[in-house]
Formats: sequence, C-alpha cells, structure tokens
Amino acid sequence: MTTGDKKLKTTRINRVFKISMYFCFDIYIKNLLWFQTLTHHSYEKETTMDRLPNFPDRPATLSRRDLIKLGGLAACSMVIPACAHRIKTGENDIATMTMVEAWNPLVASSYIPKGEKEGAYDLFKKAVEASTDFSWLSTGDSVLIKLALNSANPYPATTDPWSLYSMITLLREKGAGRIFVGDSSGVESVHWQKDKKRGSSRENCRKAGLLQVIEQTGAEAVFFEEKGYDTFVPMEPEGPHHWKEPVFVTSTVYDVDHIIYLARVSSHVMGDITSGMKIGVGFLREDSRKVFHCGGDSFYNMYEEINQIPAIKSRLRLIVSSGTKVLSTFGPDNGHITYPDTGLVISSEDIFAHEILAYSWLLHNREFETGFFDVGITGRFTKIRSLINKGFVSYIWKEGSFINTPSMPLFIPGNIFAHPSIMNAMKRNGGLPGQIQWEQVNPSDKTIVMARYIEGKILTRDSAKV
Repeated sequence: MTTGDKKLKTTRINRVFKISMYFCFDIYIKNLLWFQTLTHHSYEKETTMDRLPNFPDRPATLSRRDLIKLGGLAACSMVIPACAHRIKTGENDIATMTMVEAWNPLVASSYIPKGEKEGAYDLFKKAVEASTDFSWLSTGDSVLIKLALNSANPYPATTDPWSLYSMITLLREKGAGRIFVGDSSGVESVHWQKDKKRGSSRENCRKAGLLQVIEQTGAEAVFFEEKGYDTFVPMEPEGPHHWKEPVFVTSTVYDVDHIIYLARVSSHVMGDITSGMKIGVGFLREDSRKVFHCGGDSFYNMYEEINQIPAIKSRLRLIVSSGTKVLSTFGPDNGHITYPDTGLVISSEDIFAHEILAYSWLLHNREFETGFFDVGITGRFTKIRSLINKGFVSYIWKEGSFINTPSMPLFIPGNIFAHPSIMNAMKRNGGLPGQIQWEQVNPSDKTIVMARYIEGKILTRDSAKV
C-alpha cells in the first residue's frame, strides 16, 4: 500500500468515526432531554415564569426502562473525556504577562436574598449607581437595552424580567428619552435568511415574559431581523482581530445614543460562560453567525471582539446581570438551575470586570449549588463542545458540513483569567489588570463566605499569576 493510499484510508476512517460520533451524540442529546424532563420535578416550587417550556411535570418514579436509559446516559458521560478535543490553556501566557498598573476596572454588586427580589429595586439601583455616575446620559437621550434572548425559555435562560423592569425604571428616573429593548434570538429558534424565515424573536420575547414588561413600561420593542436582511451593515472590530470577513451588524446601533447590555449568568456548552461578553452575538445577521461558529480556534476571540466594533463600543455604557438564579450546567437554553439563598446583581461600565465577576459567580454556583449528579451528567457534556458545534452548523445551515466545520479547542475552567475570551481582552489592554475593584453595596455576615470565594477568583494578583 502506497503512502497516498494509507493517507486516503486514514482520512476515510476518520470521517466514518466522526459521522458515527455525530449520530451517537444525537442519541445522547435526546436522552439528556429525557433526563431533564424526568428530573424537572426536583426543582423547588416554581411559578409558570420559572419553568422551562416543553418539560412537562411527571411523577418521581423510575421504571425499568428509565433505569436502563439512565445507566446508558451515565455511561456515555463517562466516555466523553475520551472524545474531547485538545484543551486550550492560557496559564503559560498569563505567567509572562505584564501587569498594567493603570488598569483597575470597577464592578459593583448587590446581594438579593431569595424570595425578596420583587421588593429589591433599591438594591438594583444601588448596584448600578455604584458602578456608574450616569454622566454619559443627557436628558432625552435614546438608549437600547440589549437583551439576552437566545430562546423563548424564561430566566435564567434569558434576561430576568425583574431586571428589565428595574433598568427601564432607573433610566426613566435619570432622564432618558426613548428606550428601545430587543435582540435577535439564536439561529436555533429564529433563522431569517434572505429568502426564508423561521421563528420570531418577538414571539420568544413574549414567551420569556419580557415583551409584557416592555409594553407595560412604555419602552419600544425592537427585533433586529424584523428590520430586514439588507439593513444589517458590514463592520469590523477595532484594531487587530480574528474575523476574516466583515461582520454584518444590525443598523439599530446607529439609531440610539447609548447601549446597555442586560445579561444573565449562565453556563454555555460551547463557550463555558455566557454573560456580558457573548451577548453581542445577538447583533449579528445569520450569515455572520455562521462565520463565527466556523471560527475554530478563534471562536472565543471572535465573540469577544464583537464588542470592539466601533459602532457598538462607542455606545456601550453599562453591563448589568441578574444572578438571582443561575443556569449552572449545559446552557445556554437548558440545564441545571440554581436558586442560591443570596443572589447577585452585577453592574459595571467595564465589560471585562463584569465578565470576571459573573464567571466567578457561575463557578460558585456550580461548586456549591449544583448537585453531584448534575455536574457529572450535564456538566461533562461541555467536553464535547466541538462535536456539538459541528452538528449545530450542519443542522442550521444545511450546506455546512459536519466534517468540514473546524474544531474548537476545549477550555476547562480553573483559572478564569485563562479563558480564551478573557485572555484576548487582556492582550488588547496590554496585560493583566492591576486589580479589579469590587464594590459590594450591602455586605453582611451571611455573605462573608461567598465573598471570600469570589475574592479568591478576582481580587488577588496570585489568581492571575499561576
């Protein structure tokens, strides 16, 4: 057998393996959704707004078939590490980074006791006011509140309706003029191409309980796909970047004076976290989203760089997240939901500082609020993110090949400063921040242990010098 024949044989074997893996994991996904249905009853008592749709209530009993399925699911989870792609690590880069003493971004937070959120507007307001003096807002200025609306699933899979109501109320108090609220949902649920349309961000917004808030407060709903395919404008991030072609961004960014990201704190099966940095994907047209999902090694860098597009960067004033509930595994639409006794509202003018605190809060909820079984099953699923992404691209864009979609590296959280998107931001800023200033507006004896955990992630220089 010639060398060429051997290479051809190896290529064919690899293709067969990858296709086989795709179908195996398709079965795994279906069983995972069954598992979520089975265990949905175990969440503490929820309102209709709290429940993820399509997961009906069912009795807490296991049939023989259920036990067989559960065993298979666990077995699949055990072999996931063997199927994972290479791990991307930035620890070595961090060790050689310069400390930028003049870079000391501020992030503020307030603690919200469980069950007291509806009466906690003052705490929301204090957290935001601790992070910005609103000097950027003049009377009558227009503001776009950019939602996290990847699907129709309610908070924490999407923006918290309470935080939306609070943000609109606060902006009114500060003298804002027209307030626009919106997004364009993820292509899995809303995919508007030039000649075909599927799904509706407006309908997703209604099902998530957000459209009602927009209407009740007199804000104006805007859903980017509804403006038309050709209204998206080609742009590029500022400075060196990883996008190999123009990024098509909604023209809505030109219609407003200011932009506020109103995010949530959630796991993401591909990015590990979705909060402030990744929310910008919602600005993009569907074809630019395909480019992003085909970014391979640059996947993490590309979503962080969306926020560096001048039309967005020059208007972005504030990033606020509600972390009173957290989607701690899987994500971005489904997974284990935590209900911490004390939640967080996180606010910052600096997207980097916001991301660091949000990531720390996500990890705290994974470690202390998520059961061993959920971590072991849905938590391990992220290790096959590259295969999931390949299947996602092939399913959504049809002509995209599962085999030809570039693999993305795996990042396993440990040192959060080593996350590729965070590393990308630090390199642009010239190195590690001198410190991240964290202002807690209402600390108490009940929050001491939680605060120490978070401080260990974000405040000490040793956390970034491994």
